[in-house]
Amino acid sequence: MGYNKIQDNFWIDEKVKNWDFKTRMIALYLLSNQHSISEGLYHLPLSYMAEDMCLKKEEILEGVNKLSADNFIKYDKDNSIILIINALKYQPLNNINHYKSALNKLEALPTSPLLQCFIEQAELYNPKFYSYLKAESKKKRFLKKGFSTRKDKGLTADRNKGLQTNSLDGLSTNNSNSQAPALSLSPTQTPAQAQIKTEAEKKEEAEFLEQINSDDNFKKAAELASYLIELIAANNPRAAVPKKDPADRLFLKWTKEIEKLHRLGPVGAKAKENKGYSFAEIEAIISFSQQDQFWKNNILSAKKLRKQVIKLENKLKSSKFNAPSQKNNLLKELYLAAKEEENSHEEK
Repeated sequence: MGYNKIQDNFWIDEKVKNWDFKTRMIALYLLSNQHSISEGLYHLPLSYMAEDMCLKKEEILEGVNKLSADNFIKYDKDNSIILIINALKYQPLNNINHYKSALNKLEALPTSPLLQCFIEQAELYNPKFYSYLKAESKKKRFLKKGFSTRKDKGLTADRNKGLQTNSLDGLSTNNSNSQAPALSLSPTQTPAQAQIKTEAEKKEEAEFLEQINSDDNFKKAAELASYLIELIAANNPRAAVPKKDPADRLFLKWTKEIEKLHRLGPVGAKAKENKGYSFAEIEAIISFSQQDQFWKNNILSAKKLRKQVIKLENKLKSSKFNAPSQKNNLLKELYLAAKEEENSHEEK
């Protein structure tokens, strides 16, 4: 569970006092919802807000437009990214561990023009954090792009692209909920860039498609990779998961990890050792990994699933073995309580 500060003068701020009740509630939601982070830049489809707040999409859009007009937030509707303006002013990051944690969160976001706005906020209100980001931009491609496209203070026309919120585009629950969690660590490719593939990549993709169509094991592995993606995205909407598309290279890697888990077993196992898992076992382990309170926050890829599969298997077996025992203990307690009550009546 995260903790986010809300200033005690929120309700007496002149700007806030001019908002209607729903707009105030939307503002509070943006400051305190389960997706938010203290740095103020995070992923939040508006359909999530409509669902969480039990409001209509039109009401959410009206509130977001008002908050944007009053310079309380900026919203990138194309990538479903919220920026709480001045978040770093009121909740500055104070040490290197906070900086590293913030960097990891930023890296998990889709590419957005709001990153440049965020960098400006850091420079203005949190200079040490800004210096850290600038140093890291030499190693991190997404940050390097953020710094290289910075111009004069304020939003340029290029950085304003995708920040309009005056339409209902992207608010459909059916569309947003299925696609929004599928984040990527890499900057979004343009159509021209997406078409540029090396001969090795084209060959690998063709082989993968052929294996899925002709090899039942690969087909089942792809289905389980998709299942894992769905569960991770549901539990961790900010997690970087591949598209459920055979043409996606990351999806290919996830499928291969599942196939190896079936054919070979845990990391390091050899084919002759016969340590592979049946697909039914893998499915049960995937389900457990995304239901357990601890593991669902740690198993965020097929590679991590395979790496931790033995621990997950043991934990799964333990939980199954404990269930009958707990049930028997409860029945025993109920029996003893009933017996004690019966004896007390007889004594009377």
